Parts: sequence; C-alpha cells; structure tokens
Amino acid sequence: MGKLVLQVQARDKVGKSHAKRLRKKGFIPGVLYGPHLERSMPLKIEASNLNRFLSSLSEEDRIITLQFTEKNNEDKKEVIIKEAHYNWLKGELEHVDFYEITRGELISTKVPLRLVGDAPGAKKGGVIEQMIREVEVECFPENIPPHIELDLKDLEIGDSARIKDLQVPSEVEILTNPEEIVVSIVSPITEEELERLEEEKGVVAEEVELVEKERKEKKEEIEEEEKQPPKKEK
Repeated sequence: MGKLVLQVQARDKVGKSHAKRLRKKGFIPGVLYGPHLERSMPLKIEASNLNRFLSSLSEEDRIITLQFTEKNNEDKKEVIIKEAHYNWLKGELEHVDFYEITRGELISTKVPLRLVGDAPGAKKGGVIEQMIREVEVECFPENIPPHIELDLKDLEIGDSARIKDLQVPSEVEILTNPEEIVVSIVSPITEEELERLEEEKGVVAEEVELVEKERKEKKEEIEEEEKQPPKKEK
C-alpha cells in the first residue's frame, strides 16, 4: 500500500505563466476535483517523485492516495488519475488531473482497450484497423477494470467489432455508444489500387495548381488596372 501514496502540495496560484515557473523549479502542476469538493484544488508535485511514482504503478493500480505535506495540512485523499497531459514533442509530463473518489459511490472513468487473439482475416492478408483505444465505463471505484479485452478470433476480412460486442463484468457498465466500431479487418491495398490513388492525387494537385495560377493572374490584372491613371473626361 505504501507505494500507492503520492506526496503533493496545495498551491494558491494558477495560470499558464505560474505553471511554467513551477516546471522550471522542478514541479508538475496538477488539480484535484470531485463531487464532494466545494471547488477544484490546484496542486504541485515534485517532478522526480511523480515520474518515479507513475513508473512504479501497475495496470491494476487505479486507486491511489494523495498525501498533503504542508505543516498545517496532513490530509489524505483517495483518488484516481483522471488524465495525464503530456508535451509529446518534448516527451515530458506537463499536468495531472486527479479525481477524488468515495467508496460505495459510482464513478465514470476511461479504461484502456486491449486486443487479444488472432484474427483469421489478418492471417489472410487483411489489415487490423483499431478506431477506439479507450472505453468509458461506470462502476464503483474498487471495480474499475485494469483493461477491457476484445477477442479477434472470429473476425474475417470485412468484419468489424463494435462496443456492444465487448464482454465486461456485471458490475461494470459501458457508457460509450454501443454502435461505435472498435476494430475492423480491411482488405489490403493492391499495387494497382495504390497506383490509381497516386494518379488521382496527382490530378487533384494539378487542378489546385491551375486554380491558384488563375487566381494569381486575375489578381495581377486587377493590380495593373489600379495602377493605371484614370481617364480624363472630354
């Protein structure tokens, strides 16, 4: 249980400029919110501690405890990590959203989707296209599944699996639209189809270039006319 405790501090300043200063000082800004909090609570967490903590979590570790470290605040709150915001260009964590939970009260959260099994259609040359990677569910905090599996064993080329095809425990309700397609097995593109698409792309590019050329010529004509002195009336 000890590894699931994260030390945090409350902060009284918010805004992009303040968050930027925090990051330069080695902190990650965060926020805590929930149905029983009067207002959201801005936080700051030491970046090294937070990165080490997150890397130590397993897929099953959904509920964690926030431990406030101020002298006048030794409060503890059970939370889930609602969202972690990354700067993918820099490869750095920029902000974390925590959601306070209450045991015995339903919550909604997103759960990762995992594809398992071998699709017969893929063995025949089909391509697996995954449209959805997370599913929103509602359940009690202690029943949050680490992931939801989708078995591909029956999918041939041209087949699709939808949200309604997912199997989840009875204590978990899926909130995502049941008709949304999760994964499809599509036919591979042949060399002839690829050449045709490239040709069509080339034709479209030529048409766009021609239109731009006509617009440019028209603009030059108008500008030339405007440069001409007005004709004097006789």
